[in-house]
Amino acid sequence: MQISATRRSIKIEVIGKGLCEGEFHRHKAPLTVGLLLRSLPLSGRAVKYRDEFVYFTTNIIAGLEKPSQIFKRGDIAFIPLNGSVCFFLKDCQVSQRMTPLGRVASSLEVLESSSAGDVITISAVP
Repeated sequence: MQISATRRSIKIEVIGKGLCEGEFHRHKAPLTVGLLLRSLPLSGRAVKYRDEFVYFTTNIIAGLEKPSQIFKRGDIAFIPLNGSVCFFLKDCQVSQRMTPLGRVASSLEVLESSSAGDVITISAVP
């Protein structure tokens, strides 16, 4: 993947299950994406909500930025309420507003195969 001023490549790993590639889009939420990029690597225990999305909690504190409630399969979002990074496994509309961050570009099935308690890590691609 290519790194540009508006997109930053990331590596998403579900420990013991595999790797995904993704990217954060600065234009979607410049403050939150900048904060997350400066905090990499991030990791936490997976929590799965039905078959709609999987997320993990971080210690990042950020407000809502350019919020949305409609997400597509592969989207990455930030949940300000509990400081979580969320990966959408299918198209859905959620009741809680979230900050869009970017997309999972490949191997989304790795996140789909994750289960509660798996460790998810996000790191920058050099």
